[in-house]
Amino acid sequence: MSQSDGQAEKREPEYPHWNRIYLLVIVYSLVLILGLWLFSRQFD
Repeated sequence: MSQSDGQAEKREPEYPHWNRIYLLVIVYSLVLILGLWLFSRQFD
């Protein structure tokens, strides 16, 4: 039990920016999909 707790404590400070990266990837993907959808509508 104490080993898994130690790993969890070790992991969090090493990657504090992962939440920000995931958020940026999600926002970027949504913007890209929306942009492609709007672009494709111009040809309809």
